[in-house]
Amino acid sequence: MVAPPTTVIGLGLSAILLDPKSTAVNGFLPFGREEILAAKLDLANVHPQPLSANSKPQRDRFMTRTRLFAKSSNDDFIDAIVEEKTAGLALNEEENTSARVRKRDVFKRALRNLASLSLIDYKWRSALFKKNEAERLEEEWMARLMGEDPTYARPMDADDKRRGPLGNAEKSAVQWLQSVIEEEGKRARRIADSDGELVRPKDLSPTDEAGPLSELERRAVQFLSEISVSEGERVRSGTIRPKDMKTRSPLGEAEARAVLALDMIVESEKIRMDQSRRRGGEAVRPIDVPGPLGEFERYVGDIIRAERQRVKDRDANDGNLVRPKDATIKSGLSEVERKAVEDWEKIKTEEEERLFSLQRFLSERRPMEADKDSPLGVTEAFVVGLLHGPKLVEKVFGRVRELLNSTELAGPDQSILQRNLPMKSEDEVSDTENSGPKKDDSRP
Repeated sequence: MVAPPTTVIGLGLSAILLDPKSTAVNGFLPFGREEILAAKLDLANVHPQPLSANSKPQRDRFMTRTRLFAKSSNDDFIDAIVEEKTAGLALNEEENTSARVRKRDVFKRALRNLASLSLIDYKWRSALFKKNEAERLEEEWMARLMGEDPTYARPMDADDKRRGPLGNAEKSAVQWLQSVIEEEGKRARRIADSDGELVRPKDLSPTDEAGPLSELERRAVQFLSEISVSEGERVRSGTIRPKDMKTRSPLGEAEARAVLALDMIVESEKIRMDQSRRRGGEAVRPIDVPGPLGEFERYVGDIIRAERQRVKDRDANDGNLVRPKDATIKSGLSEVERKAVEDWEKIKTEEEERLFSLQRFLSERRPMEADKDSPLGVTEAFVVGLLHGPKLVEKVFGRVRELLNSTELAGPDQSILQRNLPMKSEDEVSDTENSGPKKDDSRP
């Protein structure tokens, strides 16, 4: 490594080896005897001492040779070898390089450790999902084998006939989550096997490893790259608006759609103003001219007419409230309410079915029913007994109070009761007579 020129120029002349004919005072030239006219640094003759592999970096030194030209009687020249410590710059650069290497190694090690932990978590979650699904399918198969409807606790576990909006939403969310877990597990395995190299979701194989996150990142990267390429081309070509590019980016497409909508509004307003001018200044409503504003006015007008008719329907119905979906004239509000009511009825029916199934599900899995001799079974039986104790005492006191307030039946009630009592057989009557108290003949 060659020392920079600034280091050579800034060398101190503290250790100069002079010619034997000249003298030196404290290592410096005697300016009184000779006058130095020029001091030229011959940078071509700079020969730094190479670094030894065995020497320590703190003791590395560079030896530079300079030639000083002076005017003397014998035209002598002085070869000066100046020793200067210039290893600082090299050491700093080497330390920075080693620091970068160490930081990269630390990052790779940390990433590999995180990937290993993620892989362990993936294996645990995947095994848990598979175990729960296997148990559910087994219970469902056993219930169908016994001719019963399978019990379930989660909305997504209902069959296709009883599954509603909540069940479909939960099923979609769980499937998406399972795909994400599988994808992240594959990515963690690749990171752990590659000695800490970062693997992004979009780097996974689209055929057998990619998942929702990979597809999402690919779309985001493609979206940004299209914008970047289009904007760079627009700057180079001098095009002002993104929609005027031959190959439009998402920004160009959005601007084109916005400009198209504004152009339609402008054209409809021009037509409306032209018709108003032809009619002698008579106002022409936007609904009378095709365009976005006309469609919006028509939608609002239908709602206003439907609400007015709903007020009339309420007056005709003795002041009872008439809902928008029950009005004579239908509008946007009536359609929205009708769809909301249908969804609510589906959710209500779905939850009622799930509540009934949940009660069966819990009753079949109660510890006191499944294994009453287990600690949980004994504990549940004891707690249930304590909770049922006050109810039993209340029932006993109620029955005693009822007996105390009762009176003897008489008249037709007694005859009705006797007729409804079961008739005793002859054997029962004889047994009753024989079991009665015996008469003591010895007593007078």
